[in-house]
Amino acid sequence: MTKIFTFLLVMVALISCESNNAQSKTITKTIPTLEYQKLLAETKNNQLVDVRTEGEFMEEHLPNAININFNGNDFEAKIKKLDKSKPTFIYCLSGGRSGSAMEIFAKNGFKEVYNMQGGILQWKGDQLPLTGAEANPSWKGMSKEEFEKITNGEIPVLIDFNATWCGPCKRLKPILAKIEKEYAGKVKVVAIDVDENKSLAESMKVTNIPLLIFYKKGKVEMNIEGFADKAQLVSAMKLK
Repeated sequence: MTKIFTFLLVMVALISCESNNAQSKTITKTIPTLEYQKLLAETKNNQLVDVRTEGEFMEEHLPNAININFNGNDFEAKIKKLDKSKPTFIYCLSGGRSGSAMEIFAKNGFKEVYNMQGGILQWKGDQLPLTGAEANPSWKGMSKEEFEKITNGEIPVLIDFNATWCGPCKRLKPILAKIEKEYAGKVKVVAIDVDENKSLAESMKVTNIPLLIFYKKGKVEMNIEGFADKAQLVSAMKLK
């Protein structure tokens, strides 16, 4: 009797293990925009989710997308209402929020989740179609003339393309403030929010943030995508 009971326990454990493994087998991929567009078009019965804010979504979004704000308090509750068996395509502005969202989709048992590499910024850089109020916008934010005036000054300028929702951008902000203070007269830091200055960001093909560009009298001396610490930046700008 004891042997039978032990055997049953082992079988239950194996079945439970197999069930858990089956649930954990989620396909998650981050793919380039052109591949993303092709796969989206070829995949039947999919669901397309824009994880940006409602304001961003209303301005412009991919056709047929629904909006669930990744930073909203009810994000996980809302995605649980979606069909987990359907191939799910997600995106944000530059790929950061959607990359984090992909992990949450996987944790909640979605079978296939595809994240757009580079987000809407790269999508627009590849001149792919969008819909919404700003799909064909007039110029928005800082003009090219204003930008050129800033970067052509006597004092070298470090341009910081960022966004309020961008985690690495927030970490970078105090570092840039220290550099500007410590090297006063040698470098000026100018922060440019890509959401508030979309036209400029698009014209300069900004597809990833933070993006740091160091100018001397209008000439680009250094270009860094992503987070960098103080030592790296000081070295790259050759500040003494």
